[in-house]
Amino acid sequence: MDKLRAIEYFVKVVGTGSFSAAARQLDVSPPAVTKMVAALERELQTVLLRREHRRVLLTADGDRYLKTCTRMLAELRETEQSMADGRTKARGRLVVGISRTVALNCLLPRLEEFRRNQPELELEFRSVNYAYEPTASVCDVLLVVGWQEASDWVAHQIARGRHSVVAAPSFWQRHGRPTDPSELVGLTVFAHRVPRGVVLDRWKFSRGEEKREVDVKPAVVFDDRDSQAFAATSGEGIIFANDITLLPWLFQARLEQVLVEWIGHEAPPISLMYRRGGRSSAAVRAFGDFATAVFADLTQQRLAFGPPDTSAMPDWFRTHYVGRLGERRMQI
Repeated sequence: MDKLRAIEYFVKVVGTGSFSAAARQLDVSPPAVTKMVAALERELQTVLLRREHRRVLLTADGDRYLKTCTRMLAELRETEQSMADGRTKARGRLVVGISRTVALNCLLPRLEEFRRNQPELELEFRSVNYAYEPTASVCDVLLVVGWQEASDWVAHQIARGRHSVVAAPSFWQRHGRPTDPSELVGLTVFAHRVPRGVVLDRWKFSRGEEKREVDVKPAVVFDDRDSQAFAATSGEGIIFANDITLLPWLFQARLEQVLVEWIGHEAPPISLMYRRGGRSSAAVRAFGDFATAVFADLTQQRLAFGPPDTSAMPDWFRTHYVGRLGERRMQI
């Protein structure tokens, strides 16, 4: 027995006052309605309806059951309507997994714009770098910087910068501005350890057909990009960082780029990721469109600092290497 249908038939009979009237509104035969209600009574082991003088009357059990059924069907219709609205209008709560540097330097400065346009949508941010992280499992959408492995998530690359050599203007004033990557050797370096555990102490560059690889010796290693950038503003060291996440620091002249003609490689993309079928949610679509527009603007702004990197995913990521890239060269 289809219990939900039986409940709907029962409620309709009470509402119309007869089995035949209920059958007409349900567009089924009267025997079908009678049979379904009888099956419901058998399952409940009670009598819900009595027929008296061509009228249908509720029993005491029927009256009590009707109240519960009416409330349940109303809640079910409300939930179904809410779900339908959720596919067409962004509302409710959206859990966003986001890389910290993307949140601070790229998204949050324009978040008020999104909130004005989507007043019924509550955003909850979780710190995430990769789709395989446990925290990602509770997220509806991810906005992350980094190379991503194949997963159950659908990934769209929405922006990419390049690795740029930057430091505070005072640092370049004291040490001079290099014109070739080889001149970086011997300078104080604040290096970055990516979340996967690789220390970026081998920097790759190209200018047309020319290529350079420079092994640097880090004075300090940071696992947080913003702490690394803040340390560079002290004027005590240089960093090799993804420039699309450094735009606020660069435009405020707190950091200055050198070697503009040289493209720094292995800068990871910014990816928007959602679960398969996730685009059917109006909330996911609204946030995805917003994030895409934000990074379209940032992509245009960062052109002032040279063309983006187009190199492929580095092999150290593919092989799950952990450690310093300079040491990896010696192992190979």
